[in-house]
Order: sequence, then structure tokens, then C-alpha cells
Amino acid sequence: MPLNRSSPRPFAVALFDFDETMIDLERQHDAAHRALCRAMGSDYDEMPESFRFGSGRRIIDDVRDMKAHFGWTAGTPRLEAVRHRAFLDECRRGDLRLMDGVERLVRELHAYGLRLAITTSAAGDAVDEILRRFGLRELFELIVDGSEVTHGKPDPEGYLLTARRLGVRPRECIVFEDSERGVGAAKAAGMFCVAVRNPRARTHQDLSGADVVLTSLRDFQSITAFSPKER
Repeated sequence: MPLNRSSPRPFAVALFDFDETMIDLERQHDAAHRALCRAMGSDYDEMPESFRFGSGRRIIDDVRDMKAHFGWTAGTPRLEAVRHRAFLDECRRGDLRLMDGVERLVRELHAYGLRLAITTSAAGDAVDEILRRFGLRELFELIVDGSEVTHGKPDPEGYLLTARRLGVRPRECIVFEDSERGVGAAKAAGMFCVAVRNPRARTHQDLSGADVVLTSLRDFQSITAFSPKER
């Protein structure tokens, strides 16, 4: 950046979305959805394109929509478990890579003195495992996942819950997101939002509601550029 720990901090906490903001997991999620459909004797490609190419939804909502579409009679918890095992298997044997600039930004924000947390629609244990794989888990104080909220993004519930658990006000939080749903959730929560374009997004993401839109986290120069007055 560089950042100086003694300089004024416009934010107390940096909150990160996970999938496609910190790491590209679209292939793994797609494979897990397909594995669930195979296990249930269904063809995933029969799901609407809007579903297959969507972004920012909770996994439980995806599973419920597939169950309704195909008329599966198995319970949702069982379906989630089948899908989750397939997803973890895909992640464990895959060559996972962080998005450009993520590791540098995370380490610099932590060294600068910001508290870090993740607010994600994904499963918390998978996030935990992947962060450990990259040596970043100890930098994050908290992970709030999609199973801990009633309403997924763009509802602000997840971000507001994260702020409450950290004991901070929403205006003290800066959020990093990649999807239209995520940006909507962050702004509805009253937080400052930096949106990062995902070049591999399969549907257009309207990120215009964010306070800042970047091509890559490599382009994030200085958190001190955003003063409380600007918010």
C-alpha cells in the first residue's frame, strides 16, 4: 500500500466475501451441483441457465431450488450433505488459487491493525479449510456463513450479524465483494463497499451500487483514502 499502523484508521474491520472475491471456486461449485444431481438421478443441465450461472446465493437455497425443480423427496439436510462432500472432495484435489492481490491485501490490512472477518454464502468449514491451506486462517477473527442467517444476500442479515458479533458499528466496516447480491447486502447494512469485478463471471453483475469498483484487488491502493467524512 504501504500502510502505517500509526496513521488514522477510517475503518475498524474489513469484511470479505469468499467465493470469487478471495478465490475462484466456480468450477468446484458447479461440479458439486452436478454430483448431487447425478446422485439423485437428475441432469443438472436441466436447471435454468439463470440458476446455473448465478452468483452470491446461499448453498442451502441452491439445494432447495434443485429439490423443488426436480421433485426430489429426500430431505434437504441429506441433499446438502451429499453436495457438501462432493464440494470438499473437489476442493481437496483441485489446484486452488487465490484471486489476484488477495493475499497481499489481507496481510497488509491485518498488519495495519484492522480486524478481519468473512461473511459468506458458502459453508464455513470449507472456508476454514481453504484459508488454512493458504496459511491465512489465523488472520481472520470470524467466519459467518450462510447457515447462520435466515436470509441470504442481498439481504443485509449476514453483514449485520458479523458486525454485531465483532461489536462494531456498520459504518466502521469496509466490505470486499464481487457480486451484485453481495454489494446490495453490504450497502443495505450501511457499510462501505469495494466491489471487485470477476472476469470469469458467467452473468453480468451490476456493481454500480458499490462505493468503489476495481478490476482487481491489486488495484486497491490505500484504505486511508476513505475518510469517515466521505461516508
